[in-house]
Amino acid sequence: MADLFMSAETEDGRLLSIAPITSPKLARCEEVPSDTSGYFLTEEVLSDPLGVVKILARIADSETAFRLGRMFRMS
Repeated sequence: MADLFMSAETEDGRLLSIAPITSPKLARCEEVPSDTSGYFLTEEVLSDPLGVVKILARIADSETAFRLGRMFRMS
């Protein structure tokens, strides 16, 4: 799987990202998923000093991840 990474900052200071999950990001997750394959739509509050990562969705393949990223106008 090629490493796709897309992100966008929201008007309220959140960072939405679509990417494979990494060990550093897993360490900051509220809830760690049992299956870490594929891509994840994650949310981070940029002003949060703890840098907590919330997983919003798991995305099974790169085509779907890319299409979802475009829907959210990520780059």
